[in-house]
Amino acid sequence: MSNIKIKCGYLVKQGGRIKSWKKRWFVVKDKIVYYYKTEKSQLPRGMFALTNTITLGLTKKRRKKFVFTVNIPNQRTYYISTKTEKERAEWVDFLKKEINSLNIDKVSIDDFNLLAVIGRGTYGKVMLVKKKDTSEMFAMKILQKGMLANNQQISQTMSERDVLMRLQHPFLIGLRYSFQTEEKLYMVLDYAPGGELFYHLQNNGKFTEDRTRLYAAEMVLGLEHLHKMDIIYRDLKPENLLIDEGGHIKITDFGLVKTDLSKKSGGKTNTFCGTPEYLAPEIILDNGYNKSVDWWSLGILMYEMIVGEPLFFTEELDDLYMMILRSQIKVPYSVKDEARDLILKLLDRNPTTRLGSNGSSDIKKHPFFSGLDWEKVYRKEYTPEFIPQISNEMDVTNFDEEFTEERVLDSLVKISAIGKVSETDFNGFTFLGNIEGIGLVQN
Repeated sequence: MSNIKIKCGYLVKQGGRIKSWKKRWFVVKDKIVYYYKTEKSQLPRGMFALTNTITLGLTKKRRKKFVFTVNIPNQRTYYISTKTEKERAEWVDFLKKEINSLNIDKVSIDDFNLLAVIGRGTYGKVMLVKKKDTSEMFAMKILQKGMLANNQQISQTMSERDVLMRLQHPFLIGLRYSFQTEEKLYMVLDYAPGGELFYHLQNNGKFTEDRTRLYAAEMVLGLEHLHKMDIIYRDLKPENLLIDEGGHIKITDFGLVKTDLSKKSGGKTNTFCGTPEYLAPEIILDNGYNKSVDWWSLGILMYEMIVGEPLFFTEELDDLYMMILRSQIKVPYSVKDEARDLILKLLDRNPTTRLGSNGSSDIKKHPFFSGLDWEKVYRKEYTPEFIPQISNEMDVTNFDEEFTEERVLDSLVKISAIGKVSETDFNGFTFLGNIEGIGLVQN
């Protein structure tokens, strides 16, 4: 759009534990400030939104004469240096004008028609909604603040919202708006009318290898994108995979993501989390793990799609963990050689030799995917074997009746649960929509 204002250039930013100054390529585009390692870098090293609560200032720092500050309440203060006083004035003037031009209408539950329940989780439910002014269809995730607080899920929920806000990828669900009331959080997400992969896998029993191949390829690209952002997904399973109107995969539910991986720890983390049947051995062993756990889950999921039953399953959790750690992994001979080889290499119990441990490129080069052009996969130019039949915008037949038969209601929350939430617990949650793929945030 021609009216989008952009300013870019090299600035020197202070940051890090030792407060060192580093040259960064800054881009301000439609109220979002991104900074990259170089002008040619694809992924930003950081970003923040310009909001009405931000204050700008001028200062001096040791050996830096022309410094301006960007103070974000309850978050941090950025110290940014320019070469000349004129350059500093130009940047501060531009940022002030962008901040002063903010005139964003708030979004609330009253802006949507609630049409159907399409999912439910531990802390809330997911509803199909229509935005009244545009008639767009969305999936609205509604979470109860009290339940999140009682289960120490506040920071994880904020992390989920932050990740969703940054995502722009064909195989990852995107966030369109988020807002809150005293009792609840609302996340308005892309709607995938094909429903959960879990629902279709249950109905079909298993998938053909061709159908599995395209699904797996789309998952690889989605996970690859997350890994490039230093994010471990940690919950790949059929329930967290949606099918869009064209029959393509959308990875959803980022409630267990791990961000901000420390270089000091070698990119590893230790939190025990995930769905038991899909856990990698190193998570169970509690020795620390990295992004490779997502490739193990992909192997489990591929086995389930092709064979039609879980690789590891037993009622007793301890027995299940022992199976994951020690039982022999056998792939039926009915599975073709290329698929069997890929599954076994993804299910290498040694995370350092597991396929994908050195990056997704090794997985993409595997013979199972030899017939695919990865650029065409990314552009959704392959026609999926299954395309959901949608009779109208209200058609929810691709979702489980257990959900769709529920009463359509944004239910009240018990007063006893409200008081356990601090006023500052969810500061910065509100997200006021994507413009050209860029979001606006307000604290």
